[in-house]
Amino acid sequence: MATPQFVLYKSKLLNQIKILEDLGLKITYSYKTNREVGKLIQDLFPKVNFSIHSRGEIKEIKDKSKISFFTQAESVEELKELLFLGVKDFVVDNEIDLQRILGAIQETKIKISLSLRMKFKEHRIGSGKYFIYGLSSKKVNELLLNLKKNGFIERLGVHTHRKSQNTSEWEIVEELDDSLTSESLDVLDFVNLGGGLPVEYRAYTPKIFPYIFNKLKSAKEFLEKRNISVIIEPGRFLAAPCINLEMSIIQIYGRNLIVDTTIYNCALDTILTGTKMLVEGELENGNDYLIKGNSPTRDDIFRYNVKLDNPQVGDKIIFLNAGAYNYTTDFFGYTKIPTLITN
Repeated sequence: MATPQFVLYKSKLLNQIKILEDLGLKITYSYKTNREVGKLIQDLFPKVNFSIHSRGEIKEIKDKSKISFFTQAESVEELKELLFLGVKDFVVDNEIDLQRILGAIQETKIKISLSLRMKFKEHRIGSGKYFIYGLSSKKVNELLLNLKKNGFIERLGVHTHRKSQNTSEWEIVEELDDSLTSESLDVLDFVNLGGGLPVEYRAYTPKIFPYIFNKLKSAKEFLEKRNISVIIEPGRFLAAPCINLEMSIIQIYGRNLIVDTTIYNCALDTILTGTKMLVEGELENGNDYLIKGNSPTRDDIFRYNVKLDNPQVGDKIIFLNAGAYNYTTDFFGYTKIPTLITN
């Protein structure tokens, strides 16, 4: 039996990037989604920048000028360290972090690009309670005019926050027009439309894509008429489709398929967000099987119901769109399974 592994396809990654480039959008990849994908992007796609959410990831980006850093309770001294490393683009979602970055640039006399993260309405696949990042539109409008006067802010923008797998809240033009005053739009240099672009999982249809892409195109036209550049920040949309997760069946009893790896070292996103990865070759009709990992935990289940054609011990199970948030834990001493990069 083959060792469990991720397989990262360069051609599939290129295709996802091309979809967004064909829309005329500047891409900044959300690096936290999958670092292996981020490293490959650095080597193959020099036009793509990076959204970084942790100081620990900064060292992995060779060209620090390509980083947009999302502040989260750093001190003024920590922010000054980032400035001295060459990070010159910052995103803030609260007033305390804003005052700290303003203090850091005042002390260092280093000029930056700054964007304010603004709350947008959202719907998503899955349920649960999540922290919503961002400043209210009222506060953003109050801050923008004053920030434009700051001589250490070279470019000023707004970041519109969306969660992963957003399928319906893409009325971007209407929300920008409702949220930002004409005076605010006049001082903006760029808008980052954020992430949230969905990918295909079980019980999700790709028919939504034309709707979303049309909305992105409309937003780009609306903003560029005002000389505001447009950025998109995909994470899952780039990382998930280019990676398959391969494993083997090691035991069968009843309708239960036991595989040679565990959800805890490759697919925690399945538990945390309720996504159901597609299985290569699954059927619309036939016998249902449960695919379970080989740990002694009751929630180590990749799929509860998947229709397969007479699976046997030794057969491969290949999950599609498996590259997003495929991090591991040290539960039971697990280590992350390897990633094979191929064309």
